[in-house]
Amino acid sequence: MKKEDVLSFIKGYKNANRAILEEKKKRLCSLTCKDSLLEYEHLCKIYEDFNKEGIKDLENKKILFLIERRKRFNKMDGR
Repeated sequence: MKKEDVLSFIKGYKNANRAILEEKKKRLCSLTCKDSLLEYEHLCKIYEDFNKEGIKDLENKKILFLIERRKRFNKMDGR
């Protein structure tokens, strides 16, 4: 893969992230106080239901994913 392709790929992700962030802002601004509180309580319940081992597991998987992704990018960059 060429460096230009990788840069284009990254630029596409930045644009997508920007669009997603704008949509989130619109959605959050339209929430009522009650809806906002319900969403917060729901997130707290999810966190409480997800035991600490599950979170450690998830964090470890994220770290492994990030390392593997970096290795793939390095291969594309010729490192």
